[in-house]
Amino acid sequence: MRWQGILIIMMIGLSGLLGPVAGAAEFVVYSVYRPLDLGISAEPPPKDFFINMGTAQGVQSGTVLTVFRRAATYDLLSEKLFREVTFPIARIKVIHSEAGTAVARLDKMISAEKAPGITPNAIMIGDLVRLGDQATP
Repeated sequence: MRWQGILIIMMIGLSGLLGPVAGAAEFVVYSVYRPLDLGISAEPPPKDFFINMGTAQGVQSGTVLTVFRRAATYDLLSEKLFREVTFPIARIKVIHSEAGTAVARLDKMISAEKAPGITPNAIMIGDLVRLGDQATP
């Protein structure tokens, strides 16, 4: 019985990553690229985050976007899915924008005091993206 609940949670979580709800415009990180580290610099090369929003949505080079993580919560007492919560995890800054896509780099991760514990502590494919410092997705 418990494994069925866990399976349902995983399916609901994946459904949020696979596509937007009908009629709702969801903007997400759809790809992450990190160049090969050749050891030339002491710092690792920065990650590029590809987002399905661009100049058509008002995004230009220099625009700051907020990244949100959607997580399903499970009620251990009733052994049922309780609800999905969405919280900010990072800010990214656009370095290139076209009509329907943008490329951004990490500006800063949200501090642990302002965001629930997430694993991994990084931006992932499927994370939601919104313009500016919006407190809610």
